[in-house]
Amino acid sequence: MARAASQPPTNELLLANSNFQVAFDRNTGALTSIVNPTDPAAMSWIGGPQNAPWQPRSSLWGLGFADLGAAQLHRGRWSEPVSIHQSGEGEVTSAYQTGALTVEVTRKLVDDALEESYTFRNIGDAPIPMRERGKASLAIYLPCNDHYTSAADVQENRAHAHIWTGGSSSWIAMLRMGGRGPHLGLVLTQGALDGYSIEDRDAVTLSNTRGTILIHPAINELQPGQSASVGWTMFWHGGWDDFFAQALRRSRQMVRVDASDWTSFPGETATLSFQGQLGSSPTLSVGDTSVPLRRTTRGWQAELAAGDPGERVVTLRYGDGLTTRAVLNTVPDLRATIAARTQFIARRQQWHKAGDRWDGAFIVFDNEADVPARWERSSDRNSGRERVGMGVLLARWLAMEEAPAEEVRRSLDRYYSFVRDHLQREDGYVFDDADEPRKRLYNWPWVMQLHLAMASLTAEAEPLHRFVTTVESFYREGGTDFYPIGLPVADGLAALRAAGMEAKHARMLALFEEHGDRLVQRGTSYPASEVNYEQSIVAPAALILLELHKATGAAKWLRGAQPHVALLELFEGRQPDHHLHGISIRHWDGYWFGKARMWGDTFPHYWSGLNALAWNLLADTTRDPRWRGMSRTTLRGNLSLFSADGHASAAFIYPTMVNGRPGYFADAYANDQDWTLVHALQLGMGTA
Repeated sequence: MARAASQPPTNELLLANSNFQVAFDRNTGALTSIVNPTDPAAMSWIGGPQNAPWQPRSSLWGLGFADLGAAQLHRGRWSEPVSIHQSGEGEVTSAYQTGALTVEVTRKLVDDALEESYTFRNIGDAPIPMRERGKASLAIYLPCNDHYTSAADVQENRAHAHIWTGGSSSWIAMLRMGGRGPHLGLVLTQGALDGYSIEDRDAVTLSNTRGTILIHPAINELQPGQSASVGWTMFWHGGWDDFFAQALRRSRQMVRVDASDWTSFPGETATLSFQGQLGSSPTLSVGDTSVPLRRTTRGWQAELAAGDPGERVVTLRYGDGLTTRAVLNTVPDLRATIAARTQFIARRQQWHKAGDRWDGAFIVFDNEADVPARWERSSDRNSGRERVGMGVLLARWLAMEEAPAEEVRRSLDRYYSFVRDHLQREDGYVFDDADEPRKRLYNWPWVMQLHLAMASLTAEAEPLHRFVTTVESFYREGGTDFYPIGLPVADGLAALRAAGMEAKHARMLALFEEHGDRLVQRGTSYPASEVNYEQSIVAPAALILLELHKATGAAKWLRGAQPHVALLELFEGRQPDHHLHGISIRHWDGYWFGKARMWGDTFPHYWSGLNALAWNLLADTTRDPRWRGMSRTTLRGNLSLFSADGHASAAFIYPTMVNGRPGYFADAYANDQDWTLVHALQLGMGTA
C-alpha cells in the first residue's frame, strides 16, 4: 500500500493530482519537491530543504540568473517573485523581474505530465545580452536529487540524473538508485539547451553530492520588447526504453540518437540512427561537410567513417528549424597508443633521484609544466596507491610483446624494486606511500595485480609467492568486509593452478570464497567507504562474485552477482556523446587527482572500465551479445584520456562550468588513468 506523501509546510503551495504532488516555496516561487503519490517511499526527485539541507535556498528548482549587461555586472538573479497566481490544484504561474528582464514561469499538471515553461522578456529600451559573456551566463537551477548519503537511503530516496543538453533535443533521465520504478523523466518541448553546469561543491560535502545542476537555455540577446521561451514536460517512466519511447511521443523536438560505436579506431565506420519527428528532409553534417542520410523503417541512418583522431560533432537539422547534435570520437590505434604510453611512463614519469624515497617510483606528470610533479604531497598524488597501475600496465604490455622495448623493461624492473623495497613489507602489508605504512585496503589488490603481471612476464615463482603473501595480508587486515577495486580473483587462481601451486591455490580460493560469501550475505547494504555510495563500491561486489563464478563454475556466485549488476547498470548514461554513453556518473575525481582540483562530473573517468570488465564476464557467462557491446562501448569511451604521443589525462571535466570556473577540458595531470589501458589488455584489446 502506498504511503501518502507528507503534507507541505504552511509556507508552501501545492499542485496535486493522481500522478504528481508538487510543492512550491511561497517566498521564492521555486519548486521544493516533486513526488509520485503512489510511491511507498514518497521520494522527492528534486533537491529541497527537506532532503538536501546543504544546498542554498537561492539554488532551488526554477530560480536562476541571466547576463543583464555591464551596468548590472553581467548578472541578474530571479529569486523573489513579483506575483504568484494559482489556478486550482493544476496550475501555478510565478512572475519575476530583475532589471529590465521579466521571467514568467508556468507549471501545470496536464493528464499524466507536469509541464513547465519559462518566458524571458525585455521590457527595457536597450538590448539585454542574456548570455553574451559565455554559455553559462543564462541558467536555470534544476537541483536533481543526485546525492550519496547511505546505501539504504540512496536506493529508495535518491536518483541518478543522466543529462543531455543537445540543442532542440535535450532531456534528463532520472533513475532511482535502487532501480525501483517509476522514475522521473524530463524532455524539452520548446526552445533549446546548450550546456549544463554544477554549483555548490565544496570541501564540506566532499564527494557525496553531485552539487546543484544548472541548465543553460540557448537564448541570445533580447531586443527591447522581445521575448523567448524554453519549456519541458516531466513524466514517470519504467526505465531507459520506456523513457525514450515516452520522450519521443511527448515532444516533437525529441530525437533518439544511437551509434554502433561512439568511439572508433582509424579505418572503422560507425552507423548512426535517428528516431523522432524529423520531417521529410532532415540534413546531417560534420562541420561544413554534409553526411548522406537514408530513410529506414524506424527513422533515418547515416554512415560515418572514422577520420583522423579527434572529436567529431555531428549536427542534425530537422523539423521547423530545429537542431541537435551527437558527439563521436576517433582515437589512435590502440597498440600504438599503449606502446607510446608505456614509453612515456618509462622516460618521463619515473622519478630519478638517488637518496629520495620516491626514487624509482612512477609518479604524477604535469602536462602543462612538462615535468613530473614531485612537489605534490597529497595522498592521491603520491608514489603509491592508484599509480601502481602504471607498473601493471608496463608488465602486462611487455608480457604480450614479441620484442619488448628494453628501455621499458629496465624501467619496470627498477619500479618493481621500488615497490618491494618501499611500498610493501615482507609480510605482504602494503604501504600508502613510500615508507609510509598508513593503512588503505584499496592499495592491496593493485599490488597483487603487479605481482601477477610480473609472474607472467618473468615466468618466475617469486612474484607468485609475493601475490599469495599480499592476499593473506589483505584478509588479515580486514579485507573480507571490504569492497576492493581490482581484486584479481580469477587471474590469481588461474596463475597458481598453472604454476602447479595447488596448496596455495586452495588457500587463496578459500579466502576468496569467504569474501564472496560475505558479499552475498550483505547483499546491497553496502558500507560507506571513501565515498558514501558510488559506482566503484557496487562494481567490486559484482566483479568478485562474477570472477568466483568464472573460477569455480558454481551457480551461487552468478546468482549473488545479479543484484549488484542491476544497480551497476543504473550508473551508466545513454546520451549521444562519447563522453557519456556507457560511462558511469562520477563527480569528484578531478578534485582529488587533477591539477585543476575541480569538482564536478568527470566524463569519462577510467573506473568506468570496471563496468566493462563486469559486462564482459556476463557476456562470457550468458552468451547474451548485449553485454559484449556494452563492454566495448564503455572501454572505448575511456580511451579519449590518452594521446598518440603518450600523454594522458586523469579526468575530463565535462560540465560547462563548475562553481563558476570554466569546464569541458582534460585535466593537465597524468595520474591514475592507466588502469583504462590495463582493462583493455585484460579484455584482449590491443593484442592483435
